[in-house]
Amino acid sequence: MNSAAERPEGILPGLSAGQRAARDRVLLYIKGLDLPPDRGLFLAARSLEEAPASPEGAMDALERLLREEGFSPDLVDRGGRRISSFPPLNRTVMVAEEMDRLPWRTSLVRFLRRWGRELFGGKTNG
Repeated sequence: MNSAAERPEGILPGLSAGQRAARDRVLLYIKGLDLPPDRGLFLAARSLEEAPASPEGAMDALERLLREEGFSPDLVDRGGRRISSFPPLNRTVMVAEEMDRLPWRTSLVRFLRRWGRELFGGKTNG
């Protein structure tokens, strides 16, 4: 077991779970920004140097470094005002609805009723 390829998955010497989480989160965020590779890796390395074992600390450091570099994590309009990237969430209680356990029967009954109305001139909804 001399090479890294021979090591079992998930076993990295000298890294704690917090360090792995910080590394993964920062690199994933940098990847999503689509920065030039050298610039992105440099910013990721600097943020991990500041807070190597804390994902929250590393992300805070990365955000600060991005602001210093002139990258804004917010969407802004021409006037410099922040644009919300999603509509506000309205969280309410969801009530379950009765589930139709025989949808084929329901469809057949609806079809026959509609066919009967059309054939015999019954009431129509239109």
